[in-house]
Amino acid sequence: MIRQAVLEYDHSNDALDQLYSLIGNRDALVLKGFNGYGEAIRVSPRLAEIPSVRFKGECSDEEVERLKAHRPDVWIAVGGGKLIDTAKRIAFTQSVPLIVIPTLVSNCAAFTPLSVIYGEDGTYLRYDTFPVVIERVIADERLLRDSPYDYFKAGVIDTVAKWFEARYISGTTSRDAGIQSGLSLAAQCGALMDLSIREDDFRHYGTDIRSIVDHVLAIGGAVGGFGDAGTRVAVAHAVHNALSRFDSTHHWLHGDKVGFGLIVQERLASSEDASILENWLQAIAAPTSLEQLGIRFDQIDELVDYVVEEMTIQGIHKVEDAERLKEILRNLQEIVYK
Repeated sequence: MIRQAVLEYDHSNDALDQLYSLIGNRDALVLKGFNGYGEAIRVSPRLAEIPSVRFKGECSDEEVERLKAHRPDVWIAVGGGKLIDTAKRIAFTQSVPLIVIPTLVSNCAAFTPLSVIYGEDGTYLRYDTFPVVIERVIADERLLRDSPYDYFKAGVIDTVAKWFEARYISGTTSRDAGIQSGLSLAAQCGALMDLSIREDDFRHYGTDIRSIVDHVLAIGGAVGGFGDAGTRVAVAHAVHNALSRFDSTHHWLHGDKVGFGLIVQERLASSEDASILENWLQAIAAPTSLEQLGIRFDQIDELVDYVVEEMTIQGIHKVEDAERLKEILRNLQEIVYK
């Protein structure tokens, strides 16, 4: 199944200025977050004139049900990944169009035909895939270049993961046209490791950073759109989902936990890239040990059970080697791999 979610993607210095002609005479409603919405108003004060409703913070079944009481002609999502996923789920349910204005460079939610659903406590539950159509993603440079750097860094990690997870599932080539297209795009995502993502580079917002932002927001999402289950998620995201069940990890960003999951995945596959990934993550100050993630040694058995459960749910192969997984996690409890 090849499934893309976006009709138009506009990454430019005045992208947000085009919103109002795009809305036209339709009744629009903004789903707004706590921080990014104010920044979007700063860039485009007219946005405040559009009626809005506050997002409570989790993409949960309860939040979707609460917001479904509103029935605009078009939804406008202004915020980060969980807010965008919530808006996509509602727009699909109501069969109305959606315009997405990402305020963070943190993930590919703006380009994926799915929503990741969490419990009200922030614990991962599942992801729902559906044929949603986003009219336009408005990636305004004025808004994104001033967004939090830590989210950008985590977004790059999550995007790099597209290559390693797609490769884990389908290898480096496929005779299936959709999977091969996904693998080709995923390889571009993996190549981001070779580019500088220092904060001063991000603030300067030069050609390389523009390309990285496009990969985080759009190309990374297109990987799964083309390759579907053949390129979408593997062990790294299973580890992320398992980690989300521990309160100590909730302050870490999605990409940070996925990055740690990549180390686990590549060691499980006996890949020579495991140490390269670990060195790269350490160089950009991302967590590479369970100790940094707040997981104690006596919690590892429980974590292994959760990872195996997540891998089983996702249909990931090589799930039978739980003892090998436990050994890897024990060695990753401290910062130095034994």
